[in-house]
Amino acid sequence: MSHPVRSHMPSWYVVYCRPFKEWQAAAALEARLGLQVYIPEVKRRFRGKIQWTSFFPGYLFVAVNLQEVQLSRINSMPNVLRLLAFDELPQPVPAEVVDGIRQQVDRLNAMGGLPEHGFYPGQTVWIKQGPLRGMEAAFLGPMKPSERVQVLLEFLGQLREVEVDVAALDRRDPEPNMPRERRTRGRGRRITQA
Repeated sequence: MSHPVRSHMPSWYVVYCRPFKEWQAAAALEARLGLQVYIPEVKRRFRGKIQWTSFFPGYLFVAVNLQEVQLSRINSMPNVLRLLAFDELPQPVPAEVVDGIRQQVDRLNAMGGLPEHGFYPGQTVWIKQGPLRGMEAAFLGPMKPSERVQVLLEFLGQLREVEVDVAALDRRDPEPNMPRERRTRGRGRRITQA
């Protein structure tokens, strides 16, 4: 008696999680749904000590066949906010991109972890010069020459890794733990400059 062959292999998807809860979300996806997960982790220096941190804070990758596991089951897992989608359709991340991220993370860790250039992996940045000017991207990490970095951006409906000069990037969001400028007094009342 022959067993049916599965026609659909799992694809990688990006899961958006509650802040600092990537590992708990991954544990739930593995234990309750039996899914393979990947949280890219990198070493970084913090107050003179080496710590492990998520390469993409608030995100993880999950390998799943959405014809076998319902999207609602993934989205209802503890600490999972949602599977990322474009136009309400979950978009798979090519396995080559996930493999490239693994290799980049391994390279970074082999070189001692995150360098001191001001950007952190997963940070939202925008490209301020060159042919990709004005596009928003996620910072991935440095290349061998210190002036080149990789970013991940959505282009024509697909995720792409792109190499750019670090000088071409600007921060979209303030640094972590940096106070944001207050623009209201509370309840929507604007602060006016004298």
